[in-house]
Amino acid sequence: MPNYRRISLFIFGTLLGCGLVYVTLMRGRDFPAWTPEGKIKESLQANAIKISAQAKCMLLCNNIADDDILSVINTMDVLFDESDIRGKQIPEYVIEGKGLNGKTYKMKFKSEYLTTKLISVLPEKDASKTCDCK
Repeated sequence: MPNYRRISLFIFGTLLGCGLVYVTLMRGRDFPAWTPEGKIKESLQANAIKISAQAKCMLLCNNIADDDILSVINTMDVLFDESDIRGKQIPEYVIEGKGLNGKTYKMKFKSEYLTTKLISVLPEKDASKTCDCK
């Protein structure tokens, strides 16, 4: 049997096998997040959001709506270098995302068992407005 025939049969069999695996095992399934950022995003989106008193004050001071919080969670990037994840039983994650108005916000969340708690809204670097929320 010539080599091109062997190669063509091999490629045909490989494609047929990949197609069968996809149809029988993978089609229509949702796979859980496997990256650290994906797992954090999944846990923040799945749980109910509670807002701390300090965060409520900062949201009012910066005119951030509740819908902006959900938009930030949906478009978030986890900033691991600014997060408190080492040495804590419940880690605190700093996320950055865009609100509905296109403005970028940084927020600090703590994900507990069945709730996600917004701890604070971090001020922008060039923000001239200061809030006295403690």
